[in-house]
Parts: sequence; structure tokens; C-alpha cells
Amino acid sequence: MKFIEIFKRPEKAESLRPFTYLTPSVGTVRKFILVMMVPQLVMLAVTKSYSSLLLVLSSVLGSMASEIVHCLYSKSKKVEYLSPVIQGMIAGLLIPSGYSVVAVFFISFMCMYLGKYAFGGFSQSWINTVALTVAVAYMLDVSSFSTIRLGPELVSSRNAALAYIQDPSFHICAADSAITSFLNRTVFGLFGIVIPDGYVSFFWDSGSLIPAFRFNFITLISSIVLMAMDIIDMVIPLIFIAVYSVLVRLVGPVFTGAPAFQGDVIFALLTSGTIFSTLFLLQWYGTVPITKSGKILYACLAGVVAFLVMGYGNSPVGYVFMILIMNLFSTLIQIFESRMARKKVQAVLSPRIQAIKEAEHV
Repeated sequence: MKFIEIFKRPEKAESLRPFTYLTPSVGTVRKFILVMMVPQLVMLAVTKSYSSLLLVLSSVLGSMASEIVHCLYSKSKKVEYLSPVIQGMIAGLLIPSGYSVVAVFFISFMCMYLGKYAFGGFSQSWINTVALTVAVAYMLDVSSFSTIRLGPELVSSRNAALAYIQDPSFHICAADSAITSFLNRTVFGLFGIVIPDGYVSFFWDSGSLIPAFRFNFITLISSIVLMAMDIIDMVIPLIFIAVYSVLVRLVGPVFTGAPAFQGDVIFALLTSGTIFSTLFLLQWYGTVPITKSGKILYACLAGVVAFLVMGYGNSPVGYVFMILIMNLFSTLIQIFESRMARKKVQAVLSPRIQAIKEAEHV
């Protein structure tokens, strides 16, 4: 009777609860990234940046068109929606508002299709197609990316951020003075520091013509959320920011004649889309190493290359070219990782295979 009762137990007695995913699935990650992109679009709508919204829409449509054409050509019945939308949104946000909407559509279409046809799909491509799209857009119309407000001598100065917010074209929000006073009284006052008006506005909306460079506070909150929920790995972003910041602070003045060890890290991080691109571009699927040591090496090299390409910041496309350069380094690192993994497998399996062969001859 006990034997029969065991088989009469309800099916819910069998559970897979002990088994859980160590990391979120690719589908979950893409959905979270898409959700984190929405605040950027909302801010563009709130600030009435309709031309930038049109560019994002054009880029998304071009990316989706490339996916549809690719599916038709490869006779695939499954059309992917999330990945092309995300890639199109990121590319559109990295293009200045004065760019041609029609040109963005065709550039996005051609580059995204090239990425699928020549380099692989969403997670198989070794090159970041978003960075490729922005780089091609830059090379086709350099004048549209001429968004630099400060000259080299001011960018390399000790207070580049202060020079930036004191520029007549920089817009200071109405609540800036009140928030700055509150922070000086409650936070910075504890350390004997006083920040001038304008830094809050710089952090909230830098006013750049490139949408991805504007809302650094929103991007920072998004990065914290994604890292806290293990949606993205924090190893590469944190090491990259640390290496790049140290080089800007300590090494930068050596080349520019600025006061020693006084490079403006705030200016470097809040311009050039550094925070945005670090969150959404630096570790795109298929373009980063797999092992922890490989990721650390990749992040350190990225920080060095970023410093060499972008310098103190204020570069409209320096980050995307850094990404393309790092795609090449990442490929070499991944080849080395594969060889090391193969050697480890052989070192473990070879003695066992030999032992089995010897046992068979006994």
C-alpha cells in the first residue's frame, strides 16, 4: 500500500526548485536594457528634443529593416525584435541632433546588415555594429559631429568642467542654485568643499547635441540598477572607469602642461558619452573575453586606449573608435583564452584516457 501511495502523490511533489539560473538569460537582459533606455527617450521628450527622437526612430527603423531583410535572405522564419531595437536606439542616441534623418536610416540599415552578414548575429559578431554605425556616420559627415565647445587649452586645464559650465551657451537649470546650496551645507561642507553653481546642471543635462552625452545622472542610476540586479557584469565597467580616471588625473597633465596630478576627472567622465557608452557599449555580447582574467585585461587596455583616443574627454566619437579598437584586442584575448582552456582540458583528460587504455590491455 505504501508503494501505491507514493505514486499517487500529487505532481507538485516533484520540484526543480534547487536548480536556479546563475545569471539572467539573454532575453531577460535585453528586456532590462530596453527598459533602462526608456528614461533617455523620456528626457528627450521632456526637453522637447524632437529632432533627436526622430534620429533614434530612424536608426531603429533602419536596424529593424536590416533584420527583416536578413531573415528573408537567410529564409529564417524567426524575426528578432528586441536586439535590433536596442541597437538602433543606442546608435541613434550617439548621433548629433543635426544629422540627416534619411542618412541615419540608410547608415543604420547598411551597418547593421553588414554586421549580420559578414560578422555574425546578435551575440556571434566580434565587432560592435553600433560603434561601427556611429563611426561610419562620423566619417560621412564630420561637420555634424563638431560639437566641441572648448578649445584644447581649456580642456586640458585644471578646471575644465568649470570652464564648460561657464560657457555662455551652457544652460543652467532653475533649481541648480538651490540644490547646490543644499549639497554644500549637508554633504560637501563636511569635507570643507564648496562647489559652484552649474555642476548640478552639468550632471543632470550637459546640453550636448549628442543625446547620449546629456543625461549622465539618468545613465548613472541605470548603471546602478543593472549592476545591482546582475544584469551586467560590473568587473569591466568599474576597472575601465578606474584606469581611465587615474590616467586623466595623473598622466594627462604631463602631456598638456597642466598642473601636475590635477587632471579634471569629472569633465572626462561627464563628456564624450563616457558613462553611457561604458554601460551600453563596452561589454556588448560576443565582443568581450569570457574569463575573469581576460575581462580584467580587456578593461585595463580599454582604459589606456580610451585615454589615448579621448584624452580629457569632450570627444564626439572617441569612445566608439576605442570600442572598435578594443574589438580587435578582444578577439586576440579570446583566442588566447581558447588555447588555455584547450590545454587545461587536455591536461585533465589525457591521464584519464591513458589510464582507460592501460586498463583495457590488462
